[in-house]
Amino acid sequence: MSSSDHPILEYLSFRLDRLSELSKAAGTKYYEEEFGVTVRDLRVLRLVALEPGLTLSRLIELSLLEKTMVSKIVSALVKKGLLYREIGELDARQINLFLSAEGKSMVKRTYARGNTLEEALLGTLTESELKTFNRCIDKLTDTLEHHAKNTGSAKPKRAA
Repeated sequence: MSSSDHPILEYLSFRLDRLSELSKAAGTKYYEEEFGVTVRDLRVLRLVALEPGLTLSRLIELSLLEKTMVSKIVSALVKKGLLYREIGELDARQINLFLSAEGKSMVKRTYARGNTLEEALLGTLTESELKTFNRCIDKLTDTLEHHAKNTGSAKPKRAA
């Protein structure tokens, strides 16, 4: 089956999704074996570490995960003792999220390991390729964010 017969295999969004899924699967396998958490669990923990006291709404916004997925992950991490919830001081309808001492320790340990994994994956690229890759990712991201901000849609116009 050639990709020209099935152009979906050539679409940027498909290729990025595939790369993302392969990357998450590899990371999850590693993190589950060593720390008992998935890549998505770590994303949540690391975002709470980055912004202690964030609300569930803010976590959903930052994590780029679906609301139901974030809710399930938060509940599981609370049960594991890695996160805890507090009723908001300014608004009792808000729940703020914080890392427990064990959660803070895990985030610190996983960053050290994550850096090693990231270096191994990106180490397959030359320094020049990595610079080009990062520049391209930034450029595509900026284009889509700019377009979404100005039109309410992520569909960019073709460059002249």
